[in-house]
Amino acid sequence: MKNKENTMKDFLLEIGCEEIPAGYLPPAENQLRSLIESGLKESRICFGSICSFSTPVRIVVHVKEIAARQEAQREKISGPSKEAAFDKDGRPTQACLGFLKSKGAQIRDIKIETTPKGEYLFIERAKESLSTRKVLSTILPKAIGSLRFPKVMKWQADGAKFARPVRSILAFYGDEVVPLKYGSLDSSDHTRMPRYKSAVMKTAKVRSVNDYFLKLKGWGVELSGNRRSSMIYAFLKDAAKKEGASDNFNMTLLETVSYLSEAPSGFIGKFSKDYLDLPAEVLESSMAKNQKIFLLKDSKGKALASFAGVLNGKRKDISLIRQTFESILNAKLKDSMFFLKEDLKLRLEDRIELLKGVVFQAKLGSVYDRTKRLQELARYIAGELNLSEDDKKKVEMAALLSKTDLVTQMVKEFPDLQGVVGREYAKRTGEDKEVAKALYEHYLPKGPNDPLPSGSISAILAIADKIDSIAGFYSIGLVPTGSEDPYGIRRASLGLLKILVEKKYPLSLEDLIDRSFGLYGQAAAFDVSKVRSQIITFQKERLKNILLDKNYKDDIIDSVLSPGIGKFDRLGKKLEDLSSISQAKYFLEAAKVAERVSNILKGAKDFKAEETKVKPELFREQLEHELWDIYAKNSGKIENRIEAGDYTGATRLYAEAFSGPIHLFFEKVVVNADDQALRANRLSLLKSIQAVYMNKAADLSKIKLQ
Repeated sequence: MKNKENTMKDFLLEIGCEEIPAGYLPPAENQLRSLIESGLKESRICFGSICSFSTPVRIVVHVKEIAARQEAQREKISGPSKEAAFDKDGRPTQACLGFLKSKGAQIRDIKIETTPKGEYLFIERAKESLSTRKVLSTILPKAIGSLRFPKVMKWQADGAKFARPVRSILAFYGDEVVPLKYGSLDSSDHTRMPRYKSAVMKTAKVRSVNDYFLKLKGWGVELSGNRRSSMIYAFLKDAAKKEGASDNFNMTLLETVSYLSEAPSGFIGKFSKDYLDLPAEVLESSMAKNQKIFLLKDSKGKALASFAGVLNGKRKDISLIRQTFESILNAKLKDSMFFLKEDLKLRLEDRIELLKGVVFQAKLGSVYDRTKRLQELARYIAGELNLSEDDKKKVEMAALLSKTDLVTQMVKEFPDLQGVVGREYAKRTGEDKEVAKALYEHYLPKGPNDPLPSGSISAILAIADKIDSIAGFYSIGLVPTGSEDPYGIRRASLGLLKILVEKKYPLSLEDLIDRSFGLYGQAAAFDVSKVRSQIITFQKERLKNILLDKNYKDDIIDSVLSPGIGKFDRLGKKLEDLSSISQAKYFLEAAKVAERVSNILKGAKDFKAEETKVKPELFREQLEHELWDIYAKNSGKIENRIEAGDYTGATRLYAEAFSGPIHLFFEKVVVNADDQALRANRLSLLKSIQAVYMNKAADLSKIKLQ
């Protein structure tokens, strides 16, 4: 909002708390900023800019150049009708006088306006303009109370809730405290010192907004999470250089750690080289989960016996802190080493029977049942892709072993390492390299920026895994709703579609769904046609977004998807061909034919094409015979081009055959004739012309013509 007042001051709110979980902080500061911004705008208070910050013990909002008062505003108040307000001699009645008295107005303030109900009295007056401090006293408690966290706690008898106990509220307008109350806590001019300066976090008096920032700077507090993250990253790079490591850090952990300290400082620690036999992912997961420290690795991703840690505040001597971290880490890694040795006493293949005791989903059976379904699906997909017999055996073995690491002690300790543990254990027990790789890669992609499975074995297992989940959960009604997706169907769908689009496999989504349905047997009773349709609709929405990200035009995508997704090798070819000719004259002519034919057919609500065939004996006009002959001569040629995957050639043929004749037909022949049989026959002729291209290649009526 633009500022118009000259008396501008800054405003600052700080909520001081006990340590809040790192993941809660960025959303909370964004919420608080948004709530205060909305409150100020709704209250007609001008300000320059607004920003928010958070540390483990503070959530802060800073508003620059905020006006001293609400913007002036006039209000219009309606009164009685003119007829009721004045008698026949024009003197004000009691109704008029009572209205004026209640509003503190005079006769001269009255305006008479004509409304739909007749003439009525109105008065205009300046709306009360409150001071900003007074308005803030109302806005702020509501904003604080409206914050939402994954979990909240009550820490006072009055029932006030927050992520963690609130210990102080500092609210300043310039150099004045803004009075407010949250729970039983009153705002004040005091903030708490950081814990590394005072173990009990003593309070310190603040004189103004500027003084607040100076005090925090003096204590070394960095309010910005982004700047703290940059500080930590710079330290990690320096630590890596000293240890001869690469700049390959756990970036998810970096984001977390940046909200665990107010003034990050770093140190380097060591652990026993005996634990380097553990997979690097296990080392990294243990460090991140238990101590929030960073494993240092070489350029090939191999673990070094070093780690980097982050502290809150600088210390003169950190030797004891380092020793404590090292001692705890070695103890944790000793446990992991025990898990590794115990797990490797059994081959993955020997764990298959144990999966019978692990429930996948109550209505969908055990993980063992799921493994068997994956094996069947993978075998089917491998056959469709004409894999060699050797590769088919690898796919089946990968499917059989795909979930066996779920019953290892290592995955029970580190659930996020499923797939990683399977791959590592498969390597160490002599499984085929591609099989081992598939045990990890079939979970890919886990996120929007993740790589896809690299080889055909991995990709086939990934497709089987994802379609089994999607079909299974849909079959029992567990579908995504709104922002809720507890079974990861959106993630599975995006992963499945990305693989199929990028690999351009000759696979049909409809066939995959039906195959998957068939493998559930009586596990779930459902309407197959209805559920299949639900899944396809859901997948189309996500597929369109994927294709838009690949820079295909919106209308090209709609035209190609309209007849159905079909096989993905053909889908990719259609998109490429039609995109390459989208500005060609013949493409636009074909689209115009499609548009005109579709518009006529859409308007024929009672026409059922599947029940009506073209009957040449009913033709009355020469143009009907000519159009039917053109169709008969060209339909086979067009279909052959489509079948061969030559969508450019098919589009050219379609335009050359029908562009002139169809426009002449519409000009000279009345399609919607009064004779019902004649009308149905002409519509059937048009439907045949539409179907020969649009039902098999693309619905070009979706193309946006200028």
